Amino acid sequence: MARLVRVLAVVGATALFAVGLSACGGSGAVTSARQACQQIHTSIATYDKAATATTSAAKEALIAKAQAQLLDALSSAAAATSADGSFNALMTTIGEASRVPENLLIPALQAQCKVVDSTSPYLAS
Repeated sequence: MARLVRVLAVVGATALFAVGLSACGGSGAVTSARQACQQIHTSIATYDKAATATTSAAKEALIAKAQAQLLDALSSAAAATSADGSFNALMTTIGEASRVPENLLIPALQAQCKVVDSTSPYLAS
């Protein structure tokens, strides 16, 4: 009987440890996704400034800077996806920035970051 109690205690402790580790992974994923969204917000602000640029050269420079800022968010989004696959859509959308003009990505990025920045940062929740 004592052996059964010890085995159950070890199994219970292992289960609690596993639950604790999985909670940490989710938190890390959310943190990485939120870092990506901070970079995305910066990129969108830079892109918006391009609309008021006084010369075409300034406009092109701001658009290029916004794209670079957006692509910089890819590493944080990849870290989030690596820890939790539910952030794959965010990473994939950012990855399209090298092929698709940012103005076409902004609505999707804003919607995804709205979820990430919320108190319940999972689409399935």
